[in-house]
Amino acid sequence: MKDMTRIVARGMEMIADKYSNAEIFEMIDQTLDEYAGMLIVDRQGQIIYASQCFSEFLFGLSTGSVIGKDIDEACPGSGLREVLNTGLPQIGKISMINGHHLVVSRYPIIKNKAITGAMVLIQFRRLEDSLDLAYQVTTQDKPLDYYHQELQRLWGGKYSFDSIIGNSYAIMEAKRKAWDIAITRAPVLITGETGTGKELFAHAIHLDSLQKQGPFIAVNCAGIPDNLMESELFGYDEGAFTGARRGGKPGKFELANAGTILLDEISELPLYMQAKLLRVLQEHEVERVGGNAVIPITARIISATNRDLEAMVRAGTFREDLFYRLNVFSVRVPSLRERVEDISAISYYFISRFNLEIGTRVSGLSDAALHIMMQYRWPGNIRELKSTVERACLDTKMGLIKPVHLNSITSAKSGPGDGDNRSLSLKSIRMESERKAILMVLEQTGGNKTMACKILDMNRTSFYNKLKELNIDIN
Repeated sequence: MKDMTRIVARGMEMIADKYSNAEIFEMIDQTLDEYAGMLIVDRQGQIIYASQCFSEFLFGLSTGSVIGKDIDEACPGSGLREVLNTGLPQIGKISMINGHHLVVSRYPIIKNKAITGAMVLIQFRRLEDSLDLAYQVTTQDKPLDYYHQELQRLWGGKYSFDSIIGNSYAIMEAKRKAWDIAITRAPVLITGETGTGKELFAHAIHLDSLQKQGPFIAVNCAGIPDNLMESELFGYDEGAFTGARRGGKPGKFELANAGTILLDEISELPLYMQAKLLRVLQEHEVERVGGNAVIPITARIISATNRDLEAMVRAGTFREDLFYRLNVFSVRVPSLRERVEDISAISYYFISRFNLEIGTRVSGLSDAALHIMMQYRWPGNIRELKSTVERACLDTKMGLIKPVHLNSITSAKSGPGDGDNRSLSLKSIRMESERKAILMVLEQTGGNKTMACKILDMNRTSFYNKLKELNIDIN
């Protein structure tokens, strides 16, 4: 930290002296080039200095090519404009800069109590490096409360059950089941189509569990090459293979200890790794690649998939014993077409967020636009709805979103299950949802109408009238 403080101090001197000292440039380059990078702007936000490391890593250009450029145009996401405006430093922030996830610190440069510029320092080029540091902090005998709080902020669950928007029966039933499961420590399997919000449910279960103070580590099993899978999940010891990091590296299970690990797209796990994962579930311990020591693991495992694991078991592509270990409890997240009555509320949430982020002034959906959105089949579910709303907001700018702004779905072909593509009214959609809800409750109660009335919070007269209205025969 002392070296970093000296560098920051020298950087302030440089800007105050009209950045004319070539020796200072060279000193900073030599100090930071191998490890990090620095970029400095003047009061107007023009780049006046960029270390060679910063230029090559983020821009793929030489230092001279970026000097004089406006920071917002050359380096979106740098955050320096905010520092120039507020005069407040930002220490250890995770940022997306020119497509790279980095850990950076930003400092105002002040002379005679006036802001004369700002600088950004790259502290970690890879988020994994910051995770390793955090892991070392948490494994000390007397970790500081401050670092625990910071780790909770960075690694903890980000979404609660309140973050899952909607009041339809389908989503409330899924949330109720997840609530009941959260208090246990057993593995959970979350299923559902792509884009339905399975990771949202995993975060919510973690935050409602006994291990909510621990980390939440999400792993995309489809995004890790087979030859790196074992070392990523279980870690490795120094010298385990050529290029192994000095001192070794903890795996995702170690990082998730005393918390929750989400194995997303679990169906993509190779068979040889399925056997190793089964052992972790059975023995509650891992062994690093190239290591001899056994490491106890208390992380709760939540897995998620959009595929039919039972069909994969029958096909021999997924281990049956692992399936039953992962599927102690299960939650199925409904597709958007099963909860169309939630489209309005979810859309309004996305509209509000987009207004804040981009500065648009969209007030909501017109009745005609909502009608079209409730007819559409949404093969991409919530993820597709989000992108559709954002495109519509960008086209609308202000006022209500209208059918003309929904070209992305009005021009799309209807998805499977559209039937005769008849026009659906809001009333027919509501009636179909009520019909599904009542039939589901009757199935749960074994046809017991008294219990069904209690669950649905209806008196018997209203219940029988509703059965007649919906043409439900329970005789």
